[in-house]
This record gives sequence, structure tokens and C-alpha cells, in this order.
Amino acid sequence: MGKQRLFIGVLQVLIMLTVFTGTHTAAAESEAIEANNANKNNRIQITSDKLSAAVDAGEIEFIGNVKATQAGAVITSDRLKIIYDPDAIKNKTRDIENVTIEKIIANGNVKIVTDNLIAETDRAEYTIKSKVLALLGEHSKVSQGGNSITGTKFTLHRIEGKLTVESSGENRIKAILQPVARDKQNPSQK
Repeated sequence: MGKQRLFIGVLQVLIMLTVFTGTHTAAAESEAIEANNANKNNRIQITSDKLSAAVDAGEIEFIGNVKATQAGAVITSDRLKIIYDPDAIKNKTRDIENVTIEKIIANGNVKIVTDNLIAETDRAEYTIKSKVLALLGEHSKVSQGGNSITGTKFTLHRIEGKLTVESSGENRIKAILQPVARDKQNPSQK
């Protein structure tokens, strides 16, 4: 039961990240007021010390003390790069409504927090089209309460619903599982 709860917790953190970074498209200013109000909770707010944009390449990078928030989810990192679909960027009409994000990469001291779930890693990459999320780093860790899994590479294939955790060298996978507390009001279960 504890292993199943931990696995569900890990999936919740990883799914939260993919929803957070999901298939966002640039919003047109002329959206209806009702749709705009409904989107306020879905907006992503990003703060950083510096922003660098390579417009023709379709890349925006936030650098230094990066904090991205959406609803109750927070991602902090040293750098956060957003890479747009190159085909849409090559379109000289710059149709802002159809420019989509291709990949999001967070680097350096990456921490993802939502509710009581925490993921920590050196690098997080999410590819929109394939819906693959990877947490990469020697001591990548996903935890919830007293439960945690540590490895060097977490890969979530959202389409297949498959999660793999890998190790490298001496850094083996480590899982810490807390037993489920028994109901104190029912002494027959003790």
C-alpha cells in the first residue's frame, strides 16, 4: 500500500510539471472577457534577474533566481528556457495565436513544489509533442511527506503512462517508504 501511494505521489509531481509546462500557446489580447477570467488561474508568472531572447531562433531564457508560478505550483531554478516551434517561428507572418511551445528546460537547482509534493533535480526537460518529461541529475529526488525516491534520471512518458527511474555508477536508486498509519480508533487492526 505504501509503495502504491509513493508511486502515485511521484506521478502527481511529474504530471503537475507537465500540466504546468503543458501545451501553452501564446494568448491573443482579443480573447473574450469570460475566457480571460477563466485563464487567470492558468496563467504562468515568471520572474528572474535577466531575460535573453533569440527571436529568430524562437528561444526565450530566464536567467538567475527564476521563479515560475501557476495556481498552487512553483518551479524555481537558475535558468528556464522556453523553445518555440521552429516551423511557426519561420512563418514570417508571426501569427502569435499559432506559435506553440516545443520544449521547456529548467537548469540548475531545479525545485518543483505543489501541495505537499516536491521534486528536486539539476535539470528538468519537457518536450510538448512527445509529452516526455525528464528529471536529470545525480541526486534527483521526488518526495511526499516521509516518502521519497532518489535516482539520476526520472522519465515520464505521459502518452504511455510509463515512469522509469534510473541510476548511474554508485548512485543507485533509493526509495524511502513510510508505512501507512493504522486507525487508532479500531484496536482490532493492531
